[in-house]
Amino acid sequence: MISFARGLVLRKGLRTLEFERDLGEGKVQFKYLDTFEVNTFQVSKIYREILSRDITVVQEIHSPSRPPLDEPLVLKLPSVLSPQQEALIAFRMDYIRAAMRDGASPGSASQLKEVISRVENKSNGLDDKECKLYSNFKVPSPWTLLNWIKRYQLSGSNAFVLCDMRAIAQKPKRIHHLVEVIVEQMIVKHYLQLRGKSIKATHEKVCEEIRLINRRDGLELPAPGEKTVSRRVHDIPEYVRYTKRLGPELAKQKFRYSMKGDQSTRILERVEIDHTLLDIWVLDPRTGVPLGRPWITVIMDRLSGYALGVYISFYGPSSGTVSKAIRCSILPKNDLVAEIPEIDVHWSAMGVPETFVVDNGLEFHARVFRRIGWHLRADIIYNPVRQPWLKASIERVMMEFNRILPNVGKVFAPVKNAVVLSPAKSAAILFDDLCICLLIWAAKVHPYHIHPKTLVRPGDLWEEGRQSAPPAMLPTDLSQLELAAGIADERTVGGDGVFFKYMRYNSLELQDYRRQYGIKFRTEIRFDPDNLGCMHVNLPKADKWIQVPLQRPCFDYGNGLSLLQHELIRSEAGKRLTRNNAEEVLYIAKRELDDRWHEAINRGLKVRKDSDLIRAQGLTSANLFKPSTPQIFVPQPVPEPSFAMVEALPKVMPFKAYNLSDYEE
Repeated sequence: MISFARGLVLRKGLRTLEFERDLGEGKVQFKYLDTFEVNTFQVSKIYREILSRDITVVQEIHSPSRPPLDEPLVLKLPSVLSPQQEALIAFRMDYIRAAMRDGASPGSASQLKEVISRVENKSNGLDDKECKLYSNFKVPSPWTLLNWIKRYQLSGSNAFVLCDMRAIAQKPKRIHHLVEVIVEQMIVKHYLQLRGKSIKATHEKVCEEIRLINRRDGLELPAPGEKTVSRRVHDIPEYVRYTKRLGPELAKQKFRYSMKGDQSTRILERVEIDHTLLDIWVLDPRTGVPLGRPWITVIMDRLSGYALGVYISFYGPSSGTVSKAIRCSILPKNDLVAEIPEIDVHWSAMGVPETFVVDNGLEFHARVFRRIGWHLRADIIYNPVRQPWLKASIERVMMEFNRILPNVGKVFAPVKNAVVLSPAKSAAILFDDLCICLLIWAAKVHPYHIHPKTLVRPGDLWEEGRQSAPPAMLPTDLSQLELAAGIADERTVGGDGVFFKYMRYNSLELQDYRRQYGIKFRTEIRFDPDNLGCMHVNLPKADKWIQVPLQRPCFDYGNGLSLLQHELIRSEAGKRLTRNNAEEVLYIAKRELDDRWHEAINRGLKVRKDSDLIRAQGLTSANLFKPSTPQIFVPQPVPEPSFAMVEALPKVMPFKAYNLSDYEE
């Protein structure tokens, strides 16, 4: 209790004020103690600031009938009273008010007895409910009533001091202080650890530590019970226990809370982007083959909850999908709505936002997304890691996209011992139909959904924001946006142009630049992953970008062809060659050629002669393909030796010759 009288001291910020005088008509004057400046205040205003804690009371002034306590009797009062405690206070207050009303002297036991008897007789006329509550309380003696009166008067007529303090009394701890230290150390060492021990295991460690200390120091410290350790553990704040045992991320998620949220005041001030994997399998509209689960990228206005852009693909979170979704959100939707007759409402979402709010995915930290933000003059805010509740609106919309999907081909969360359904076998939705239905929901259904808490619709908030906000800003040149959204890489430019993913890009303008500044140079290229028909090549010395078309494998091969489709085509071509054993056929042909070379080498070494004799034979390749004529062996007659040879032969032969005819005889 305070009163605006002499001695009241207040503190406002870093300055101290002291009550000076009461001017009447609800005005008082206070004096600043640092400069002795006197200011006039309205009593209602300064009291309102005291209640809001903008001004704190340094020194309270009590009325003479309620003197201050030198040592307060009650240091802690219950914040919530049970019906039994309220009945006890009312029971005791009946006796105190009766004694004070009758003017009974506190030191007269006879007068207090009369008060007690009169109040007791009066309580007999109460209804059954009050009698049932009062029947649990004992009628006080004169000395008990005297004690109640003293406590009530010394507390400044505070009736709460009459409640039973035994339930809220702070009882002293009965175990040894060394045991308390050991329990605290073991809890910190074993329990408050990441995936730490249980309370029972921690209690065992406490007992082991106490036995060790008793043997070492010759003490007889008693071991506490498991319940004592459990109470000490539960005295630790639960948030601290979660943080130490399960990690700060889980603790933040478990004890998360919401305050006032973002303070967006106009549309397109804060735009949120997110991806999710749709819980449905879709079919190829041309072949009917199950393609799998597509990804969806959604851009939503935070103030109104209006869907600005939707992009569906199989690429997953990437810079390309983000750039396509941003392009969809910026451009007017008239052409898109005209192609879908079911959308019979005006999808008015368009314009460049002021701020993008994204999570910490790699695609949002990429250079491409940063260049898009610079080109659109938009700021980028990254949400804290593992705290998706700070952008709950976009998370809710992503959940609604999955909720509206049909059950055929839908992917369900696994349940233990439940029958597992194959979404690939039950898939019946074509990819084109899925895109049309999701666009219808984003443009026609979601804007007219009534929020159960605010009772407003996103479409109404968006239209109201359009009326009060300036017109939407649109870029004047989309080519610069496409260039900024392109995926960057580096390649070497030569006479054949630029090679990228086994495709060749070239143009006359690029070759004219190469002839002027160098035979080969390495530069940056940017390409659209959804259209490989051309790419942008940077000319460093000319300080500009040029568009270079695809030349090979075919000039119209990449028109409308995505990078994923190109990689699938090459993958299927490789699989087809594998099925035809192309590698094995090539290996066998090479081995046969090697064997033929080895045979030719060996044959050549055997018939190798002087080069002049080889040239004299007149060998040419023309003779290789002439039919060879078989050679017929004709025996030649043995020539008869002449007379001179017969006479000279014995002289020439170094040894005696014999004739077989000599031995025939």
